[in-house]
Amino acid sequence: MKESFFKIISLIALIIPTKVLIRLSGKKIIYPFYHIVSDNPPPHIKHLYPVRNIKQFEKDLDFLEKHFSASGFPPKDKNNLFVLSFDDGLSEIYNTVAPILKKRKIPAIFFLNSAFVDNKNIFNNYVSSLKKENPDTDINEYLIKQKPYLTSRQISKLKTEGFTLGAHGVTHPLFSGIPEDEQIRQTEESIKFVTENFGETQKLFAFPFTDNGIKNSFFNNIFENKIADYTFGTAGIKDDVFERNIQRIPVEKYGLSAKRHIKTEYLLYIIKKISGKNFVNR
Repeated sequence: MKESFFKIISLIALIIPTKVLIRLSGKKIIYPFYHIVSDNPPPHIKHLYPVRNIKQFEKDLDFLEKHFSASGFPPKDKNNLFVLSFDDGLSEIYNTVAPILKKRKIPAIFFLNSAFVDNKNIFNNYVSSLKKENPDTDINEYLIKQKPYLTSRQISKLKTEGFTLGAHGVTHPLFSGIPEDEQIRQTEESIKFVTENFGETQKLFAFPFTDNGIKNSFFNNIFENKIADYTFGTAGIKDDVFERNIQRIPVEKYGLSAKRHIKTEYLLYIIKKISGKNFVNR
């Protein structure tokens, strides 16, 4: 139902000029994010969500660069900006995404799961996708041969090339489904992994799946104790009661182009702003 509603609204959003949507919303900085870009989606991904091919991704970037300027984090000014990020630390970041971004001089944040770096383990949902492809898949063999995740060497190279690194939990759990002390541990441990191993000075954390259902006490704890500088959710274009918890746009979610998806997020934000529902409340 939510996807159908989103796609219906998107037809209206498409006919409204992007600059009008930006002006009416007052939201000049957006945070689109992806997981992977590939012309041949790997088995551990292909049964989970739509995957952008290179041509589609380049077209997404064309739209973003037409209406916004690419920015690192934190954004330095109030002009129309986009801050790009990628979750899960997949090998395609190094092989496919980074070369495209370097050519266009677009910065990005790459969020990593500490338990999966160097292909030491794999996300449960990726196992499910693999088993749909081939029930007899040997996971250990797959990790060794296919190397779905970034290696430490590749991550270090990405850092030296100017990209920003962030944390995404140790094992990519749904945070609302684990106790708060485990939420804190997953956050702190994964941030320490990134800062201590790769020299990242910012302490950035993106929630696996979503930040929906996370209590105020969690945010108070990690910000007051300086465990994280900023955290990132996945609610689209929305304001948050915690200013240092930034909501990102899950561009891949419904398989729409960035142009269509982002313009729809803008229109929905404007509608919600009128009704006072543009905030993520906890």
